[in-house]
Amino acid sequence: MNNRRLLALAAAGVAIAVSLSGCAAGAGGGDDEKITLRFAWWGSDELNAIKDEQIALFEKAHPNITVAGEPSEYNGYYDKLATQVAGGGAPDALQITYDALPLYVAKNAIADISSDVDQDSFTPGSLDAGIIDGKLYALPTGVGSRGIIVNPAVFEAAGVPLPDDTTWTWDDYIDIATQISEKSGDGVYGSAQIANDQSLMAFARQNGEDLYTADGEFGVSEKTANEFFTFAKELQASGGSPDASTAAEDASASLEQSLMGQGKIGMAFAPLNFTGIYATASGQDLQILNVPGDSAGKVGLVIQPTVQYAVSSKSKHPREAAMLIDFLLNSDEAGPLNKLTLGIPATPAVLEAITPEFTDSEKAQVAFIDRLSAAGGAPQNPLALPTSQLGPIITKLLDDVTFDKATPADAASELVSQVQTALDAS
Repeated sequence: MNNRRLLALAAAGVAIAVSLSGCAAGAGGGDDEKITLRFAWWGSDELNAIKDEQIALFEKAHPNITVAGEPSEYNGYYDKLATQVAGGGAPDALQITYDALPLYVAKNAIADISSDVDQDSFTPGSLDAGIIDGKLYALPTGVGSRGIIVNPAVFEAAGVPLPDDTTWTWDDYIDIATQISEKSGDGVYGSAQIANDQSLMAFARQNGEDLYTADGEFGVSEKTANEFFTFAKELQASGGSPDASTAAEDASASLEQSLMGQGKIGMAFAPLNFTGIYATASGQDLQILNVPGDSAGKVGLVIQPTVQYAVSSKSKHPREAAMLIDFLLNSDEAGPLNKLTLGIPATPAVLEAITPEFTDSEKAQVAFIDRLSAAGGAPQNPLALPTSQLGPIITKLLDDVTFDKATPADAASELVSQVQTALDAS
C-alpha cells in the first residue's frame, strides 16, 4: 500500500467530538522481569517536567520497569528518529504526529497495539487517526487546532483595541500588528511571523482550496501561495512582525524563551495547546481569536489530533511499552497531569477530572474548539505529505522572501514545483 493511501486512511478520522461521556481505565500490570523502556518525545520545558513526573508514577506502579526518557526539541526529532529506525535502534515508545504515522507504519516500524490497550476508554472516533487497515498503531494525546493567540496586555499598553474576530481581514491583521509595533517600546511586536503549513492551509481553505486535493495532489494554487507569501512579506515590511533575522531566532527558541513567551508579542498564529505554556512563561492572561478572512462556508481552521504515542515494532518489550503510553494518557494518576498541554484529552474521564480546575486560558481552548465545531467548515482532505516534509519547504521559501532573496511570486511558483517533486517521489 502506498504512502498516499496510508495517509488518507490516517487522516480520515481527524474530526473528533469532544465529549464528557464514558469512563477510563489505567494500564494493566506486568510480570517481575526487570526491564528498561526507552521513551522519546519532543516538547517544552513544561512538557518535559510533566513527562518526568508521569514516568516516576509509572515506575512506582511497575517497580520492575525503568523508563529512560529521551526528550528533544521538535527540530531534528524526525531526522533522529529516521536514523534510529534505519539502524534498528528506535525507542520502545515514541511521540509521533498523525500525518507522519502512516509513513512509519509503511516502513513496518510501528507495532500494532490493538490488543494491548483499553480502547473503550477513549472518546468514540478519537482513535481513528491511529487506525490503519483495521489495526491500532497509535493513541491520541488529545484534540486541538490553531488560532490567533493574543496577549491583551500588549494591546492595552499600545492603546490598540482587540479586533472583532468575526469580521476582521488579513489586511486588518497587518494594520493592527503595525499599530502595536509602532506604539510599543523596542523589542515588542504586534505579531510573530506567520510561516508554516497550517497558516498556508488557512489561506487555501479560505480560497476554496486545501493543502491537498482529495486524490492526493497539491491543492494550493500558485495564486493563493503568492497571496500567502505576499502577506508574510507585507507584515514584516510594515514592522508588524520582527525583521527576518529576529524572526529566525524566535522560531528556533523554546516556547518559554520565544518572544510570545516573554510577553513581547501581541498576536501569534499557534497551536491552541501553546496558550497555557505562553501564559505561564509570560505571567499574563492570553486569549484566542479566530483567524482573519473566514467567510460563510470557507473556514480556515480545522480540528485535528495534536500528537500521538506509538510503540516501535522492534521493541523487545512491546506489551510493556503499550502499557506505558496507555498509563500516560488513561491512568487516574498520570492522565490529568497533562491538563491541556497536549490538546483536549481524548479520554473522557481524564477530561472530566481536570475540567473543574481549568484556568481561563484552558476554558478558552475548549470554547474555541466548540466554536470551530459549530463553524461547519469543509472537512480537511487527507495529507499527502507529512508536515515534516512540507514544513521545511515553506520555511525555506519564506526565508528567501523575507531576506529579499526571492519575490513572493517566485516563491509561490517554487513552492508548487518543489511540493510536486516531493509528491512524485513519495
